[in-house]
Amino acid sequence: MNTEIYSTNPCPVCGETDPDCFRIWFDGHLKLFRCHTCSFISAFPSPGKSSVIYDYSDLYNLDFAKNGQKFMYPERENALTDIAGRIKKIIKTGDLLDVGCGDGQFLYRCSVTGFNCKGVEESKILSDYASKVTKSDVICGKYVKDMFPPQSFDIITLVQVLEHIQDPGNALEAAHYHLRENGIIVIEVPSVNSPHFLAYRLTGLQKFVKNSNGVIYSHVGYHKPKTIMNLTGRHGFVKILLVTGRWQYKYSGFLRLTGRGIDPALNLFGIGGILYMGRKK
Repeated sequence: MNTEIYSTNPCPVCGETDPDCFRIWFDGHLKLFRCHTCSFISAFPSPGKSSVIYDYSDLYNLDFAKNGQKFMYPERENALTDIAGRIKKIIKTGDLLDVGCGDGQFLYRCSVTGFNCKGVEESKILSDYASKVTKSDVICGKYVKDMFPPQSFDIITLVQVLEHIQDPGNALEAAHYHLRENGIIVIEVPSVNSPHFLAYRLTGLQKFVKNSNGVIYSHVGYHKPKTIMNLTGRHGFVKILLVTGRWQYKYSGFLRLTGRGIDPALNLFGIGGILYMGRKK
């Protein structure tokens, strides 16, 4: 179910509240607006303007499992293994919370890597499935501050999650509260500096960011490295690493081989999806 609401919040990245600072950035199958103060792009035009958000509680099904797949997106396995491995290099073991764990694919990967895992997932269908397949405790609901006691976890992960959240600052505030001293936060998000978005910005042709490829109905926020750094810094985290691209982990065949060659350049120029790891101040 989709719900129309009125946004009363400031820009979640910089706190801007002046409606005149929010301008249309994309006007196609839906509208996106850019905050001219910090360059964050969002489906929320400005305080007080109407927007539509998704209710994830009934959005999914288990057709992938009926078709013999363990997880919804098996092509993501290499990328998720890469993230789990990077976490392991920083902290060998500990209590990990995966926010927006979906069908449990990353939760499962972290469990077999040696972490004591819990998950949070809004979809009842997926939370039940994730709990069953990972044998981990998965709570069905929206991630909020009063869900756990303070300092409950060593690592909190939000993998392909922040772009779906109306106010990502609330999620990061909760994560900061739930992390122990020197705890680690891990964020993976798509980027408006990805090649298809760059092509749209250069040409103005909306075909480069059609619904299945770029501007997606369920995405309410569109980040780039600058906005992730601003957002995490405002909520009490200091960067350990920020990597962009990672094609060698996201694709197979020729694109994976190509990624091994061009990933350093993609990272140098901040092109491609973002992986951020930070430490609680």
